[in-house]
Amino acid sequence: MSTRSLVLLAASLCAGGLAALVYYFNDSDLVLLREHLNHPFALGVLACLLMAWAATGLRWKWLRVVIIALAGLGASAALLGGLVTLAFTATEEAGFVDGPAPYRIRLQRSTAGLGPDTVMWLSIRKDEGFLSREWHLGCFNDDDPDDAFDSVKWTGPSSVEIRVTDGRTFPVALDPTSGRPQTTAALNC
Repeated sequence: MSTRSLVLLAASLCAGGLAALVYYFNDSDLVLLREHLNHPFALGVLACLLMAWAATGLRWKWLRVVIIALAGLGASAALLGGLVTLAFTATEEAGFVDGPAPYRIRLQRSTAGLGPDTVMWLSIRKDEGFLSREWHLGCFNDDDPDDAFDSVKWTGPSSVEIRVTDGRTFPVALDPTSGRPQTTAALNC
């Protein structure tokens, strides 16, 4: 094997290992990891493409063809898996509610399965540059119109109140030092 093939093989193994780590350990509250590096399917496609490129330097034609074919199948499977996951878990930004610095409430909307229902996801974000953190605050599904999300407001420096359309409120206290919610609120999620 040439030096180029060995370097590409090492890069492929690193990308594949990173894809596996991101896929299995995606529970971080760091915004940098959750939003910008949490792409296991893209990393899997990259690993397969790097493996195919590394195989072009092999001496034995049959082994080259087998590895390129397997890498193509793996890349296709990762791409299909990523597209299916994106179709069922895609969210759109619905805005932010500013709170006492450095906190903000993030609102995201997504569809609930294949139906017409929408789910509103709320999270608390503590802005600190590369060390910004975000924690789940609540989830509200509008399959019952009374349970649909209506509004959220800050009621103090470490407390939030979430309101649904029928007037019910869900007070959530935040840890005063970290900003992490001490409880969460959910309806039909």
